Amino acid sequence: MMSLRPDFSLILRWIFLFFPVVFSLAQTNTRWDDHFSYNNIRHIWEINGLIFCSAENGLFSYDPTTHEIEKISKANDLNDVGVTAFSYSPELELLLVGYERGEMDMLGPDEDHNLLEIPLHQSYMGSKIVNHIFPYQNTAIISGEFGLASFSLENFEFMETTYFSQAGVYFGVKESVVLDGVIYAASDKGVFSHPLNEFIANFVAWTQPVGLPSSAFQHIVVFQDNIVAASHANVYRFDGNNWTTLGNFPGLRDLSVNGNVLSLTQINNITNYNESFGIIESVSFTHDLNTGLKVGNTTYGGSRLNGLINGLNEIAPDGPYNNKSWAVTTMGDQIWIAPGGMNSFNSPQQNADGFYHFNATQWLHYTSEEMFDAKDIIDIEVNPNDPTEFYVTPWFEHVSWNDPDTRIGFFRFKNGQLVEHFNSENSGILFRERIGGTFLDEEGNLWVSQSYVSPNGRNLAHKKTPGGNWTTVDLGGSSTAGARKPLVHEGYAYLPLPRIHSGLKITDMQNVYTVDTNPNSGDLPSSEIISVAIDKNGVLWIGTTQGIRTLYNPIQTIQSGSFQADPVIIEQNGIPEAVLTDVQINDIAIDDANQKWVATDTGGVYCFSEDGTQTIFHFSAENSPLPSNKVNDIEIESSTGVVYFATDKGVVSYRSDVVETGDSFGDVYSYPNPVRPGFNGEVTIKGLPNNADVRIVDVVGNLIYKTTAAGGVAKWDTRNMRGKLVASGIYLVLMTNRDASETKQTKIAIVR
Repeated sequence: MMSLRPDFSLILRWIFLFFPVVFSLAQTNTRWDDHFSYNNIRHIWEINGLIFCSAENGLFSYDPTTHEIEKISKANDLNDVGVTAFSYSPELELLLVGYERGEMDMLGPDEDHNLLEIPLHQSYMGSKIVNHIFPYQNTAIISGEFGLASFSLENFEFMETTYFSQAGVYFGVKESVVLDGVIYAASDKGVFSHPLNEFIANFVAWTQPVGLPSSAFQHIVVFQDNIVAASHANVYRFDGNNWTTLGNFPGLRDLSVNGNVLSLTQINNITNYNESFGIIESVSFTHDLNTGLKVGNTTYGGSRLNGLINGLNEIAPDGPYNNKSWAVTTMGDQIWIAPGGMNSFNSPQQNADGFYHFNATQWLHYTSEEMFDAKDIIDIEVNPNDPTEFYVTPWFEHVSWNDPDTRIGFFRFKNGQLVEHFNSENSGILFRERIGGTFLDEEGNLWVSQSYVSPNGRNLAHKKTPGGNWTTVDLGGSSTAGARKPLVHEGYAYLPLPRIHSGLKITDMQNVYTVDTNPNSGDLPSSEIISVAIDKNGVLWIGTTQGIRTLYNPIQTIQSGSFQADPVIIEQNGIPEAVLTDVQINDIAIDDANQKWVATDTGGVYCFSEDGTQTIFHFSAENSPLPSNKVNDIEIESSTGVVYFATDKGVVSYRSDVVETGDSFGDVYSYPNPVRPGFNGEVTIKGLPNNADVRIVDVVGNLIYKTTAAGGVAKWDTRNMRGKLVASGIYLVLMTNRDASETKQTKIAIVR
C-alpha cells in the first residue's frame, strides 16, 4: 500500500536544489545600520598591526598600511552603546568592552560573549558603570564605582568581588592593574593594593603604599615592571621598592603603554617615554585629546571631536559630527540630522553644534557660525521636489541671553549654501520668538509654527506662498505651549502644542480648531500634544504625553462641534486594552503599507498594523540595535523602505520590507524559504506592485490563501483560509498587478 505521508528527504532535496539563492539572501540580509559619530576617541590599542579605537557608541579598526577602516557597533557585534572601557587579552585574543550601564562584551576569533551586568549585592545602589578592564593571564580585573571584580576568561564566570567602602560609604575604582601577583587599584581615595592569589573580597585587608597621597587617582598602568599612576596632574612611579614623582603634567588626560613606550596625554600634547623613563619626544596637537599612543614611529592622538589624529590626518569612520540627535530627515540616500533640542519642549539647550548632512557620498558639518551663531537646530525640512533646497530651524531665538536684541528666525539653504535668512527684519511678520519647525506642502507653500510671541506669549501659524505672500493666524493655547513642527494635509495645518492646557491646533489660515481633553472636543488623555500623523485612509493619529488616540474624518468630525477621539484597542490574553496607555508618544510615522511606527519616550519603537490592533515589531535598547529607549523622531524613506530612528544617543536605521511601489513587479522573492520546523511567524513576499492580487495554491491548484499587497509586500502566516496550519509541501504563489497586465509566480517550501 502506498504511504500518504510526505517523503521529507525528497522535499528537502528539492528545497535545497531550487532555493539556495533565496535562502542565502534571507540569512545574510543585514537590516540594521548605525549612523553614529566615531569622533570622540576614548581608548587606543595596537593589535596585530591594526589600530583599534573606542568611541562613544562603538569601536573601529584602522590599518596604517592600507588605510582601511572597519567599524563595530550595536548594529553588528556589540550589545550596547556608551563604551567606557576597552582592552585586549593577547593570550586569549579577546577584545574586552565595558559600558556605562554595566554590561560587558568579549569578542573572540571564534565566539563572542555578553555579560548583562556585574552581579552586585542588593545594598549597593550606585552606578554600575565599567570604568576599566585589565586582562591578566586568564583573569580580567574589572574596575567600577563599587570597587573591583575578578572574572574568569576561561570559564566566563565571576570569581570574587571587592567592595571599596569606608565608614559605610562606597567609593569607586577608576583603573586597576596586576604586577607580580599583586593588584594595584587607582581609586577615589588613593592607590590600594592586595595579593591576587589571596582572598581579596575583604577590603579591610587592602593596604595603601607609603609615599603616595590619599587623593583621587584616575589612571594606573604597568610599564617595564614599574607601576605608573596619576592623581590629577601629578604622575608617580613605583619601581618595586619606592614610589617617586615622575612629574607634574597640567591637563593630564591619560596614561597608556604600547610595547616599550609610555605615553602621557595632556589636553593638546603627548609625551613619550622609553623603557628607561627617558623622554623620547613631545608631540603637540591642535585638537583637544582624550588619549594617545605611539605606534611604530607615529604618535596618534585620540581626540574628543576629530577622531584619531596623525599629524593633519583625522581618521574615523565617516559619520555625523557627534551623536546628538533631536530629529532626522531623509530623501533618497541623503540624511540630515538636527542635533539641537529643548528641555521639556520649552527652554533652549543652547546647543551650538549646527547640523549634519550626509549628501549620499560623505557627511558634512554645517556649523553654528555659518548661521549667525544660531543654536538648537531642531528641524530640517527638505523640498520634496528638489533635495538641494532645505529649511533649517533653530529653537533658541537669540545668539545668547546676553544679546536679547538679536532675533535668529530660520534659514533656507540651496546647493549647500545659506541663501535666505527669515527674521523680523525681512519677513514682514513676527519671527521674533521660537520657531517650532517648517513644512512645504505639495503646492510649494511654506508653513511655519511659532510660540512665545509678544505680547502675551502667543502661538502663531504662518504660511508663505510660492509668490512670497505671508499670512498669519493666532492659534491661541497656553502662553508656554512650545509649538512643534506643523503637519499639512489637504490645506489644513496640524500643530501640536506639547505644553499643558494647549492641545492640538488645526487651521486653514482662516479658522482655528482645537482637539484637547474637553469631552466635547476630543476627550484626549492629555492636552499636551507632541506628535500627529495622517495615515493612508485619512485617519488622524494623535500622540500625547499619556498615550495615543485616533480621529476618523478629522476635519468633518471637528466641524461637527462635538466629538471624541478613539483609543486604539488591542486584545491581550482575551482582554481588550488601549495601546500605549500613559506613555509619551514623541513621534508617529506612516509607511507605504499604512503601518504605524510609534516613537516613545521610554519604551523604544513600536510598529503596529494598519488598524493598530497588532504589534508587528517592538524595538528596544534591550532587544535590538536601538541605542536608547528614548526615541525623539522617526523618518521613513519610502523609496528604500529604510526607517530612521533619532534617539538621545544617536541615529540608527532599519531596512523594512515596505517600499514605495509602482504598477510593475520588481525582484520577487519570499523569506524565510524554506519554512523550517518550529517557525511560527509570517512568510514575507517582496517585490510586488501596490495592491497586487496574491493567491497561494497547492501543487494541484487548490486555493489556500489570498491577500492584497501593500507597500510592495504581502505576508502569509502559513495557514489556510480556515485558520489551520498547512501541511509540508511546495506551494505556488500566483501574483497579478492591479490592472492584470503583469503576472508573476514563485514557490514556497514548507517543512513541518
